[in-house]
Amino acid sequence: MIDEVRVAAHYGKSNLYQQIEIGLLSLGLNLGSVGTDDLVFVDNFHIGGDRATQFIADNLKLDTGKTILDIGCGIGGPARYMAKNRGCRVHGVDLTKNYIETGLKLNALVNLNDMVNLHQGTALNLPFGNSSFDGVYMIHVGMNIEKKDQLMKESYRVVKQGNFFVIFDVMKCKGREVVYPLPWADRCEESAVDTLKSYSDSLLAAGFSIVKKEEKNQFARTFFEGVISNMDSNRKRAFGLQLLMGENARAKIMNIYKQIQDKVLSPVLLVAKK
Repeated sequence: MIDEVRVAAHYGKSNLYQQIEIGLLSLGLNLGSVGTDDLVFVDNFHIGGDRATQFIADNLKLDTGKTILDIGCGIGGPARYMAKNRGCRVHGVDLTKNYIETGLKLNALVNLNDMVNLHQGTALNLPFGNSSFDGVYMIHVGMNIEKKDQLMKESYRVVKQGNFFVIFDVMKCKGREVVYPLPWADRCEESAVDTLKSYSDSLLAAGFSIVKKEEKNQFARTFFEGVISNMDSNRKRAFGLQLLMGENARAKIMNIYKQIQDKVLSPVLLVAKK
């Protein structure tokens, strides 16, 4: 059984905002003029970085002025992207208190606190009314949520009829043993990584129709090859990885890369419609 307290503790980092400030200053930036592009080293904490955020936004099929939900928003990087580049108002929910506190400060730092609002809470009991959002998405979140049926039911409840729920998660290939540590879990007891069939069954049971299933294996391999080759030479990337993944960041990166190569794990884009 996945314990939400342990999940939050896995991601929680003390003095995270202060550490990000130190990183920005070490790169020669003026905190008074920091923009979202300057936060790329911490804002795209997922496979594919900003390119993945872009294709998630494209699949939401959003118009300017829409209101959307980011489930498992972390410190709010994709939410800030959606606000700045797609003109959306974004609410984000995450278990980790320190992520929410840090994200709210970063919103203010880049002058997006009127467009992005982050809330501490659980994806299994979202603090919003029925049919509140023009789109819902989650990025690398389901690997920490065992109750997939409840997750999909809540997502279905809060999205408006005719709109989309976009998932970009790492999923396991049937019959293969997963090796840890990985970015979302140091041990198997902390992980709820599951199969595409499990996700699909839960989406259909909640009432969604599935309009796209797209494995992103080669996309992920290319991304990680770039990460690994630049891990030592790229100060921004190295700082961001260690800050968000801890001192064993390299082991986590190498483990996920090898298991994507070996098709033990595969990132998958799922698009569902209410």
